[in-house]
Amino acid sequence: MTTTASTRLARLLGLVPYLIENPGADLHRTAAVFGVTVAELVDDLELLFVTGRPGRMPDDLIEASWEDGRIHLGNADEVSVPVRLTRDESTSLLVALDYLASLDPDRQAAIASTRDKIRTAAGLQDERPSIDVGVPELDRELAAEIRGAAAAGTGLDIRYYVPSRDELTARTVTPRSLRLTGQWYMDAYCHTSGGERSFAVDNIRSAAPTTAPAAPPAPTDEADAGSGAGAGPDESGTAVTLALAPAAAWLADELDPLDRAHDTHGPGTVTMTLRVLSDTWLTRLLLQHGRHVLAVSPPEAADGAISAIAGTAPGADDSHVGRD
Repeated sequence: MTTTASTRLARLLGLVPYLIENPGADLHRTAAVFGVTVAELVDDLELLFVTGRPGRMPDDLIEASWEDGRIHLGNADEVSVPVRLTRDESTSLLVALDYLASLDPDRQAAIASTRDKIRTAAGLQDERPSIDVGVPELDRELAAEIRGAAAAGTGLDIRYYVPSRDELTARTVTPRSLRLTGQWYMDAYCHTSGGERSFAVDNIRSAAPTTAPAAPPAPTDEADAGSGAGAGPDESGTAVTLALAPAAAWLADELDPLDRAHDTHGPGTVTMTLRVLSDTWLTRLLLQHGRHVLAVSPPEAADGAISAIAGTAPGADDSHVGRD
């Protein structure tokens, strides 16, 4: 079995404290504890002879002996302290645990216990975290409904709001799964649209069990799942492409675009293509977020917003309330 340098280093950093705490440890038992052969353990012990404090003088190096089948270490006090997680490593683990807690609410107690142990081990229990992690909340009843339908392969009747059309739609879907990518999505086969779709959970207004026809097998390639809930067999409307500054990049998650590309106009920018069925809706969008829109294609799609600013088109009195 090939051992990487990082794996061996981690073992050595654990081996020294173990042997300091267990003087005269049995050679074979120690090998079993660390999951290596006796030959590998002896190789590690031989490496300790050239390990120690900078200076490389004889009294700076670790001493080890094991001829009688018992392991004894000397001059190893400086590396005998067990390895501790760094602050960055602890923070990364805490972020990951927050993510796991959002995925599996039924294990909140176990995850909370693990989080407390990591904070204590890292010395963070009495300090405020340097990073506040805000995992999007998920309605537990709706999540249970979706997960239950996905597990059973049954359908749901949902009322779904499509922001790009400013429309509340009724759909019959067979859920596949829930996933978190910036916000919660339900991947499902949409019987109404006739294809695989992704639905923003925040836009699901209601869900109820239904007797739906069997959905086809799940696609083997995520690309086959379609471009989102806003895209269906209805090809009416106008395709409008907006290039967004970083401050408004979140709109690409909110509006369920047909397509998107990143860093097209510089770092952090997003270019998205929407199918727009309402000129009034697009005018309102541009009035709210136009200062962060770097480009519009086709250019005439912005005419309504330009006229509204001049006070000659509907929407001129709309309140410009956004999340900027």
